[in-house]
Amino acid sequence: MKTLFSILILFIALPDYVCTQNAKTISIIPKPVSMTVGDGEFSITDKSVIYCDTEAQKVAKFLSSFLQKPTGYKIPIEVKKDTRNRKKGILLSISKKYNLPEEGYTLEVDNDRILICASDAGGLFNGTQSLRQLLPSDIESENTVRSAKWTVPAVSIQDKPYYKWRGYMKDVSRTFYSIDVIKKYMDAMALYKLNTLHFHLTDDQGWRIEIKKYPELTSKKTTTFSAKYNQPAERSGFYTQNQIKELVAYAVERNITIVPEIDVPGHVWPIILAHPELGVNDMRTPDYVVPFLTSWSYWGFQFTPNPLDPTKESVYTFLDNIFTEVAALFSGKYIHYGGDEVVHRLWESEEHVKEFMKEKGFTKVEQLQSYFVNRISKILLEKGKTPMGWNDILNDEENLSRDVAIMSWLGDVKSAVDKGFKTVATPSGYLYFDITQDDRNDGTMTDLAYGNINSIKRIYNYDPRASLGEKEKDLVLGIQANMWSAIAIEVKDMNVQNFPRLLALSEIAWKPLADRNLQDFYSRLENHYPRLDRMRIDYFRKGGYITGKWSPADLSTDYKPLEWDITKKVYANGRAIAGFYYTNGQNFMDIRKVQLLEDGRVISEDIHQGLADKQRDTSLPKTYLYNLQVDTYNPNAKYTLRAEVAGKGGTDSYGNFTFNLSPYKPFTVIEPK
Repeated sequence: MKTLFSILILFIALPDYVCTQNAKTISIIPKPVSMTVGDGEFSITDKSVIYCDTEAQKVAKFLSSFLQKPTGYKIPIEVKKDTRNRKKGILLSISKKYNLPEEGYTLEVDNDRILICASDAGGLFNGTQSLRQLLPSDIESENTVRSAKWTVPAVSIQDKPYYKWRGYMKDVSRTFYSIDVIKKYMDAMALYKLNTLHFHLTDDQGWRIEIKKYPELTSKKTTTFSAKYNQPAERSGFYTQNQIKELVAYAVERNITIVPEIDVPGHVWPIILAHPELGVNDMRTPDYVVPFLTSWSYWGFQFTPNPLDPTKESVYTFLDNIFTEVAALFSGKYIHYGGDEVVHRLWESEEHVKEFMKEKGFTKVEQLQSYFVNRISKILLEKGKTPMGWNDILNDEENLSRDVAIMSWLGDVKSAVDKGFKTVATPSGYLYFDITQDDRNDGTMTDLAYGNINSIKRIYNYDPRASLGEKEKDLVLGIQANMWSAIAIEVKDMNVQNFPRLLALSEIAWKPLADRNLQDFYSRLENHYPRLDRMRIDYFRKGGYITGKWSPADLSTDYKPLEWDITKKVYANGRAIAGFYYTNGQNFMDIRKVQLLEDGRVISEDIHQGLADKQRDTSLPKTYLYNLQVDTYNPNAKYTLRAEVAGKGGTDSYGNFTFNLSPYKPFTVIEPK
């Protein structure tokens, strides 16, 4: 008991981070609350054994399985009652007697043993992820690394999270991703102790979850983009209920809760296609789902032109049936129902809606939305779930049930917590990872409609609790980053948007602002790039996809070819985007043809009239982007990009040429340094 008592006293009394000089070589992210580094190291060998108590068996099995692939060792597990008191081995123990915080843990390493203790399974799992980061980066390899030495430095760590909700949102409606991609993301989330995957399953671009009562929701026209949009087949589809169960089980093993989102009453185009009688008007065009960027050409904006009709009882019966199935599939506490970006004028323009509002005594359309939200919330509460919606629904907060949790993307959390709502902070001004992280002209696939730059520094210095009173702080459930898949569609592009920003997210979710150090984080971050390399996860590098430049000396007012050697940028079979980003000068640049050459032979080309100009609006075509592909990659060939260009009305034009190849098979190869 003396050792345990000492741990608890240390947990309470130590400043936020304690370390010796040797700790500079240890780069755990998120940084532990306290850590001391001792002498010596523990070696994991083919003779190692994991000892655990009964409560720790699941985590022990996970750890043994994880270690087997890179080490080649099948590490046995022995269940013992006195695990914590053993002198040798890898020891895992869970007990309420330890009185450790929720998801907190202690990790002790010396020459003879590794001891991880926690009061719950989540804390024990978090301890194993710190152990994972103490091992060489080769531990992330998919194949056995025979030459590696699997040593763990002697340390003493006491750790606990700042926020309970440490989340990441994956939008699988605008672009569908396979369960293998989702699993890979959960692997990365687990490594960095992120514990909530917000699963945006439905939107105007597709319904992505099987509902057995309504199979028409996953018909071809509600899940598959038309061939005329030239979208790869893997961007369409849906998850069967068995696949959802598989993902939920995979998440639970990794201390992750999946929060499903069924977005209503706006963003419901697939519902309207399958059940037009549930819409508020007669709008039915087009009779299939379309890619996000095509929405404007049909509707004049990106929002559903036919939201659900809040006056119809059939709408609530329909949604009740859907949420019955959703609630049974997901084991977590929360179900997200969206509620954002409803075009209220589409309700207000209907006579039957006006009459309904009059009958209910509603004087403004926001009251009608609250009526809808409260009806849906009641449905979810009756199923034992806590309802959650985007903070758009706060426009009529006085009529909104406090049983609803809020996800704050517009502005900050203050408008929600001041009114007594529990909330998750996910502001677009800091934590939208589809927004540029460095340079708006670097060719990375970002939503350039936003003017802000969500850099590592900006993210790292964000804390939604910083300006709140103590009572309001308690209402902040946590923090989450969102990745919308409208622009960054390819998995490689999505990875570049998410990493390393996801690591910054993990640290600000784990530590309060007062206990962070940006320069120290940058230093530790450098040691995580090799780890991401082993995981075959691409990440952002300064300069983005900039491969070359043009200047007045390169141009004529007559078309002429410009060429760039892109051999180092072609490294696998895949789809590629060549971009021409005007940066300054009196003249734009016309483009009429772009070709990809392999040893002087054209292997792909895109012929269309383009203009390298200032246009960055999401809703307008970016004609300065050209699509190419590599189908028979030759590692010994020279690859060249040739573009036929001309100065428009003059040659005073400067810009960046960008080139980005996304492998057909994600997570198999990364772009060379």
